[in-house]
Amino acid sequence: MRAEITQLPLGEPARFNPGQLEKLCDRLGELRAEAEVALALDRLSALLDEVARLGQHSDTAALEEVLAALVRDAHLIGMATLAKVGQHVLECLASRDPTALAATLARLARVGDRSIHAIWDLEDLSG
Repeated sequence: MRAEITQLPLGEPARFNPGQLEKLCDRLGELRAEAEVALALDRLSALLDEVARLGQHSDTAALEEVLAALVRDAHLIGMATLAKVGQHVLECLASRDPTALAATLARLARVGDRSIHAIWDLEDLSG
């Protein structure tokens, strides 16, 4: 019997949903939306650090709570890939598969770092 192996890409790009940012701007105005994005990026950075810390321990309830907040904040500012990967980690956590969980946590760290830097780079380009 041969086991099927799924290969995960290490160079996964950060994808954004610009429509989410537009909705935020429409709802809050451009200046408040910009401030909200900056706050969300700070929260996401802190949440990613907390996920890394909790991922080394076995506090699944706390990890689940932090991941749910991360997915919400990522959706809020249109970070589609980060939200999707966060959801995948939640699914692995629910399946109680430690190998899949470790792989998706590593993927979340990579995508999170790329996504945050990509948004800051967009901010730098827009002035």
